[in-house]
Amino acid sequence: MATYNWEMYLGSAWVDIEANTLVFSGDPDDLSIAINVDEFNSGTHLGSNDPGTDQCGTTHKYNIKYASNTQFFGGTSTTAEVISNTTLATTEATIRLKFVDTSAVSITTGYFFCFDGVAETVEAVGVHVYAIEVGKANTTWVEINKDSDSIGGNNSGERLDLASQTTAATDHYFYLAITAGPETYGPKTQFDFGVALTYS
Repeated sequence: MATYNWEMYLGSAWVDIEANTLVFSGDPDDLSIAINVDEFNSGTHLGSNDPGTDQCGTTHKYNIKYASNTQFFGGTSTTAEVISNTTLATTEATIRLKFVDTSAVSITTGYFFCFDGVAETVEAVGVHVYAIEVGKANTTWVEINKDSDSIGGNNSGERLDLASQTTAATDHYFYLAITAGPETYGPKTQFDFGVALTYS
């Protein structure tokens, strides 16, 4: 039987998000500060709800912010860096997807996508989102949601294709950098992430 866990690197270890929520905010220290319209996150947090109270502990999550199609702002830096395996470490990834099976399996295809939380093929409402798989020599952000252009959901060309993992194992890990921002004012309640894996 396969299980999935969403994990966040906090302090010095990966921790299970469990019932908490990945929160993007406009401040590196305060998850309640809204992101300006047509800008991207200056903070990434673990919240008890949407957003609820901060569950990061003493060390906030490393923030990754869109700068250009090939660049990002890391942490609180205002200097853009080129995306590479050297500049973006796996421990700096926004989340880690942990896949566990009781039998050793290989992952042949995988997709990470953004959707409205109800129908997996429908884009999230009012948000603009980019993602990249970290540690796989990727150098360009992939746009996985832009509501104003009807981009998003688990659809070809509107999701992040994950690298196959052909070596059979009981545990597989995917490291994902994500950056998000609002296209409109107000809370974003129809905004979620999903993953689809094919394994054998």
